[in-house]
Amino acid sequence: MKRAIKEEIANMGKRLYERRLNGGYGGNISVKDDEVIYITPSGLPKDILQYSDIIVMDFKGNVLEGTGKPSSEMLFHILIYKTREDVNAIIHSHPPLATGFAIAGKEIPPGIHEESTIVLGKVPVLPYEVTSSKELAKNVSDALSKSNAALLANHGAITVGDTLETAFRRMEELENLCEMILVAQSIGKVNKIPQEKLEALLELIRKRTKKS
Repeated sequence: MKRAIKEEIANMGKRLYERRLNGGYGGNISVKDDEVIYITPSGLPKDILQYSDIIVMDFKGNVLEGTGKPSSEMLFHILIYKTREDVNAIIHSHPPLATGFAIAGKEIPPGIHEESTIVLGKVPVLPYEVTSSKELAKNVSDALSKSNAALLANHGAITVGDTLETAFRRMEELENLCEMILVAQSIGKVNKIPQEKLEALLELIRKRTKKS
């Protein structure tokens, strides 16, 4: 299998930890490559992962390469990839501020910050389901069929992307947005972008996307 993908995932575990976007043991990371999924193993801290720790499995969860067990939450990775052909990477982590919103069950107001609106779009808060359960996997895959980020109640956050870097930047933006909201609330209130201006912004993005 491809060592470069394994190294990218292992390095991502360190980046998430260093940027305080995840604790050591929490979360999981995966990359889809053709008919296989590279995924972090169960039970190992993400900040000390080596490329040789990364598991390669098929879309039925059968291990093709690696000595450990795939993440216990591999099911929602599989379902997301089946649902979103444009998604090639998934990050689930426990960033403190975003997870705080998830624990509080607080929706992130849409249309309050330009960059976040462009990078993230709508970020739903999903009801709590037990980790690794089929119910959690279905809720996550259903939500991510229409969104690029979601909060999991009493659990954490998840972002997707066409590349692992895109998924990481979305997780970073999600945590930044939560911090901005908390600051705004502490000194005043959260003001939305006026609807007509928001529509103009989204139209601008749509035109740029078509050109690219």
